[in-house]
Amino acid sequence: MGYVPEMASFIIGRNEISILSSDAFLSEGHKDSLSTNLIRPYWAQTAQPYYCNTIERSNVMKRRDVLKSAGCVLFLPALESFGQEQSAPAEADVKRLFCVSMGYGFFTDVLPQTDGADYAFSDHMEPLKKHRDHFTLYSKMKFGGNHVHDHKCFVGNTTTNSDSLDQIVADHIGHLTRVRNVVTFISHAHHHIVASWRNRLPVMPIQSTRVLFETLFARTDKKTQKRLLAHKKSVLDSSLEEAKSLMARVSGRDRKRLEEYFAALRESEKELNKSIEWLSKPSQDVEFPVAPSFENGFLATDVDKKRFLANPRQIQRGIAFDMIYKAFKYDVTRVVNFYMTGLDNDHHITTHNVPKSEDARKSLTKYDSSFFSLLANFYEKLASTKVESGGTLMDETVTVATGNNSVSQKRGPHNGSEIPVFVAGGQFTNHGGHVIRKGKTTCDIYLSILQKFGIKRDRFGNSQKIIEL
Repeated sequence: MGYVPEMASFIIGRNEISILSSDAFLSEGHKDSLSTNLIRPYWAQTAQPYYCNTIERSNVMKRRDVLKSAGCVLFLPALESFGQEQSAPAEADVKRLFCVSMGYGFFTDVLPQTDGADYAFSDHMEPLKKHRDHFTLYSKMKFGGNHVHDHKCFVGNTTTNSDSLDQIVADHIGHLTRVRNVVTFISHAHHHIVASWRNRLPVMPIQSTRVLFETLFARTDKKTQKRLLAHKKSVLDSSLEEAKSLMARVSGRDRKRLEEYFAALRESEKELNKSIEWLSKPSQDVEFPVAPSFENGFLATDVDKKRFLANPRQIQRGIAFDMIYKAFKYDVTRVVNFYMTGLDNDHHITTHNVPKSEDARKSLTKYDSSFFSLLANFYEKLASTKVESGGTLMDETVTVATGNNSVSQKRGPHNGSEIPVFVAGGQFTNHGGHVIRKGKTTCDIYLSILQKFGIKRDRFGNSQKIIEL
């Protein structure tokens, strides 16, 4: 980010919101003095913040005033819950949401081409056969995915939607758990790592299984937590008082823009109070997961097993899936967004070679099958875990697996013409079947999922109607 004089910027990171004067942030003369005010969890320091929504500083304001009020950088607490103070929502049959997306999309030529309850599974979907009755395959849909938008599959677009699917659900039920929601990205280097959006701003994901574990299950000293939270509350109170003083001296246009900042302060105050409440509640001791094993009859050769199932990235993803399952099981959080791209460095180039290479088409089919192994292991754990209602964790959890683009021999890579969506859990009517929705929008499904959580909305993105799931 280059030097931009007379500007101030919002910064958003993992469960963090802050505001800085850009000349203060980028000037070496003030960087050190500002850094002494940072109160952030150690794991947040590993992530690069996103810079967005720059706001012009009024010419009548003195630089000292901006530094005085913006110099104290506020980071929202990450130790405990990020929910809001609100009354409990009406009880819904589904209680958890897991959004998982593939940045490169699925190879649609090898997916089932017939619909109905008795559709024939594709060979590479073999790991999912056992769980046929737990999910529905929707296919041949559109949204508009490409290299630019492949990470926006759960938001529709940030013009009509200010929040992605997971954030909307988290606003509804996030206050019921210690951690409001989790956003994670675990993959090799990629140009996009964000798939969750809040107030039209990208939410920085957790990018390490170790950090994910610490966020969900870390054993921390409660006395230290209380001390840190008390200090954060003191900083927050001071920020509010100074912000109120600044508000009285700015122009009308700047006052309107600063209201967004004040809204973040007020929300953080609620979240801080919730964090303090959760300190008195017991937490579950969880060990770091062991490396998973995968059963996949389609990837039966030693070469395929080593490349697609014993791949270090596949193991890392399997560990993350296990953490998410345990977070749901022990009610640490109820909403997770997991974005992933290639399994290895060859995955991306393989998608580009699909139109011209049979070897590439065979290889991409195997990449997709390795992903189905992840889903199958996750489905198995959900289906075998009993809950207080008498059903299973699968019954109460909606898992949505998709990508915002697809790959085919005819249309090539990164096209948004035939997007599939796998919807599992919730005991939905269409489970066990394949529904072809040729040319329809994927957002109809997301709007319908919101209804299942008791969230009443007329539209989501470019949705056209609510459908039966």
